[in-house]
Amino acid sequence: MYDEELEKIMLFHIIFNDYVCDLTEKDFVDSKNVMIIKAINKLKQEKQEINLINVQEKIQRNNSKVLEYLAKLGDYGIGTKADTIYNKIIQLSQKRAIYNLLKENIITVTEKTAEETYTDLINKINKIMQRNEKEETFIDQISKTGEEIEKNYKNKNDYSLYTGITDLDDKILGLHNGELTIIGARPGVGKTTFALQIAQKIAEKKKKVAIISLEMSDIQLIQKLISKKTGVNSYKMRSGNLVDDDWEKIAEGIGELCDLPIRIITKAFNIQQIEKTIRKLKNKNELDLVVIDYIQLIKNQGNFSSREQQVADISRTLKLLTLELNIPIIALCQLNRNANKSEPTLADLRESGSIEQDADNVFFLYQEKEQDTPIVDIVLKIAKQRNGEIGKVYLKFNKPKSEFVGQVRW
Repeated sequence: MYDEELEKIMLFHIIFNDYVCDLTEKDFVDSKNVMIIKAINKLKQEKQEINLINVQEKIQRNNSKVLEYLAKLGDYGIGTKADTIYNKIIQLSQKRAIYNLLKENIITVTEKTAEETYTDLINKINKIMQRNEKEETFIDQISKTGEEIEKNYKNKNDYSLYTGITDLDDKILGLHNGELTIIGARPGVGKTTFALQIAQKIAEKKKKVAIISLEMSDIQLIQKLISKKTGVNSYKMRSGNLVDDDWEKIAEGIGELCDLPIRIITKAFNIQQIEKTIRKLKNKNELDLVVIDYIQLIKNQGNFSSREQQVADISRTLKLLTLELNIPIIALCQLNRNANKSEPTLADLRESGSIEQDADNVFFLYQEKEQDTPIVDIVLKIAKQRNGEIGKVYLKFNKPKSEFVGQVRW
């Protein structure tokens, strides 16, 4: 997994062509070449010129033999492109690093759980592979931003990540890749139903959706989807008090739901398992949106002194995943008990830690006046929107049909 000739060509470009790059002795295998790159890096640290004489003096070996070896480097470098050689050197170095990493883990694999081993390996391999990524200049970033603006202009009629709640979409322009959205509410307000409705709407536009539930079973979630799709009372499905007309609607609704690219996951209980699942789906090109229900139920295998620190680590992990994988993530969140007494604020996020800091958007669902009726008025408060305005949207929640609809508010 190394090429002595490539190493010599690389050293030629550094010494004789003033090629600037970031290489260490770990990127070379031949002992003579390791000594030379070590000497070069010492010269860099001391801010000395990198040339044949200075390199030879830093090596401090038999002058004639070192000079002869350095002079012969020119025989290898003529007609080669330094960038091409550099990329090849890095690729070989990465292969060796991954090989050594796998060898080390064969020895220690019995000391960790499968999830810990997987997560540790993936993180270390990603770190190895990120090294060869070209560092963006400010000009590159400006160019990328211009391309994004142009793409937004061309796709201004693309509503594939819109929630289907018109008043909400008018304010947030749908969900966005790379953004973490928190939906907070007290129990019984309908946050799971609301998130499911968004997931179903986006899946109907052929976007691939993963619903990770730590609270409800797949059967319970699918019953909610069927109720929303068919209008059949969800209580009737649970109790079994169905009539022929209900069965016809359910059969038709199930047929339509079967065509949706939705995946329900109920076996991921900690952030490490969730991260593994999300990465796996994304790598298979089977993921456009993630919904997690809900964040306080997620465990963390790391060592933390408090639950608040665990939740903070979880929210940060989710935010980094949205950025790295360029997908939107919706995470549901419980609110503190005192949120029942007044309009919720960011401070009401239970075990909040850094949730409100990591989130790009924070929505709250709540009732202004408590109602004990099948259809209730719900306020959706946009408490935070990193790239837009805050505000309120007024909805009606039809509990029997598991459906949220907009309402006119004069």
